Order: sequence, then structure tokens, then C-alpha cells
Amino acid sequence: MLEFFHQHPHEHFSAEQVYKRLNGDTRNMSLGTLYRALGLLVESDLLSSVALGEGCMVYELNDGKPHDHIICTACGGIREFFDEQIEARQRAVADQFEFEMAGRQLVLFGLCAECRKGRMQSQDGAGKLSRRLT
Repeated sequence: MLEFFHQHPHEHFSAEQVYKRLNGDTRNMSLGTLYRALGLLVESDLLSSVALGEGCMVYELNDGKPHDHIICTACGGIREFFDEQIEARQRAVADQFEFEMAGRQLVLFGLCAECRKGRMQSQDGAGKLSRRLT
């Protein structure tokens, strides 16, 4: 499983996507086993998990570099970004409250430029994020 994520270092996958990609038609691993393995890989900091809301979670290879995510709620596209000012502000807020951060996560939701154009042409884009992640 870890090799799969190394082969796709900047991609984000739901557990169901990983399950389908790794098992294909053979079903050598149960979905429960896959969830346990994903949990262990996240616990050991080899993978990172990103909560997308509405019970959706995606996993990515943890390269040790902090970054945040922008997610299009229409097409499900996920983009990564890093901003030193955001990082500094988060550290300052934690310091202000004498809080020792164990982790952090920032996820921005909205519409990408392509979907905004499509939305102007048709209002049929709702609900695609959850469909894309299965």
C-alpha cells in the first residue's frame, strides 16, 4: 500500500479508491483491513489524511512538508498550496494561547475557475465531490 502512495506522491485518494486500485478484480484485501492499514500509516506519519467534510477523507503520502488544500466542491479537484504567512499566523495563534500544536489542517472549499465557467453555463454541478471520491 505504501508503494502505491510512493508511485502517486502528489495525489489524494479515498480509501475506496485505494481499495479499487490495489485489488482490481481480485479482492485480495478486505476494506476493513485497508482502513486499519491506512490508520497505521497515518499514525506512523508515513501518510497524511485530509478531512473533506461530509464524512469524506482522503489520504496522501506524507513528505514532511506542511501544506494546505483547496478543494473544488463541484468537480472534486484538490490543489495543494503553501503560504508562509498562514503558517506564521497559525504559530502565533498557538503561542498566544500557550498551545503546543501536534498538527494542523487548513482546507478551503469552493469552485475552481473551470467549474465557475461551467456553472455559469449550467447549474448541474452540485454533489460531484462525493461521487468523485468513491
